[in-house]
Amino acid sequence: MNYRTITHTFTLATMGLLASCGGGGHDDAKMAEHMAMMKADSSMKATMTTREEGFRAVMGMFDSGNAEGLENYVAENMMDHTPMPGMTSTGMQGLKDMIAMHHAAFPDSKMTILSVAQNGDMLMAHFNMKGTNTGAMGAMPATGKAVDVNGVDVIRFEGDKAVEHWGYMEDQKMMEQMGMMPPPGDMKDKKKM
Repeated sequence: MNYRTITHTFTLATMGLLASCGGGGHDDAKMAEHMAMMKADSSMKATMTTREEGFRAVMGMFDSGNAEGLENYVAENMMDHTPMPGMTSTGMQGLKDMIAMHHAAFPDSKMTILSVAQNGDMLMAHFNMKGTNTGAMGAMPATGKAVDVNGVDVIRFEGDKAVEHWGYMEDQKMMEQMGMMPPPGDMKDKKKM
């Protein structure tokens, strides 16, 4: 194929594409609708990116123990449907207290986000938490044992700020790893005795 044939083929393909989209600019309403859809899609992608970046920042706060800037990601009256045991404060202050309690119990904590999915105003994240329990967790004294557990956070947003949270972790596995609960197999064997 020579240059002229390639150019002619490209021109015909472009004209066909324009015709399938409603003609070369002859249908302004369709073009405006298409542009509005592209703008809305772009805006939603930007919102989703902002939410995920905020979630990652808050997870980093659990590792560092520093909740400075939390107000950029969380509404003042955020509702936590699954607070840590013994937690009495609520809203943003409750989350700040959880960050401080977590960091005191696991100062070497390392949160790793395994996956994030979003649907509408909801963000779901699967994460892993590793750390050594060298500090008290509320009334429970430190065990000095390492933990490696997974969890899931489900967060509802209004705009860019989290307003509701549900969290689920492998609590039983964590208690087993900390030596505060026997593994399931040990419990079965003891029941038979």
